[in-house]
Amino acid sequence: MRVTLPKMPRSVQQALGPEAADDLSQWVEIILVEHAVRRDEYREILSRLDILEHDMADVKASIADLNRTMDERFDRMNAQMNGRFDRMHFEMNERFDRMNERVTTMMRCTVGTLALLGTIMTILMAIAQFT
Repeated sequence: MRVTLPKMPRSVQQALGPEAADDLSQWVEIILVEHAVRRDEYREILSRLDILEHDMADVKASIADLNRTMDERFDRMNAQMNGRFDRMHFEMNERFDRMNERVTTMMRCTVGTLALLGTIMTILMAIAQFT
């Protein structure tokens, strides 16, 4: 892209001299060529950015919908898991209660058996002593 600059003002040429004014003119031209954007290119870029912004708004809305859907699914799954854990906790409590009841019954039987054996041995020892 070739930029044609207007001629340096006379005051700049007088202040800097013709050689310095030409150097300054070439330097400004190089800077403009490397970094400047024409108005029509700038407008095209702005229109593309507007389109991108509009498309990104749709993407943001889609992501928000996806997040909301995922949150709802996780909430449902969490509620199901809590229900399962509650049922499992109740079942475990029932099992421990039954096991405790059986252990208590067995202890009573064992103590009763020991007491009965002790009584029988005491009776037998008493009979043995008196005979």
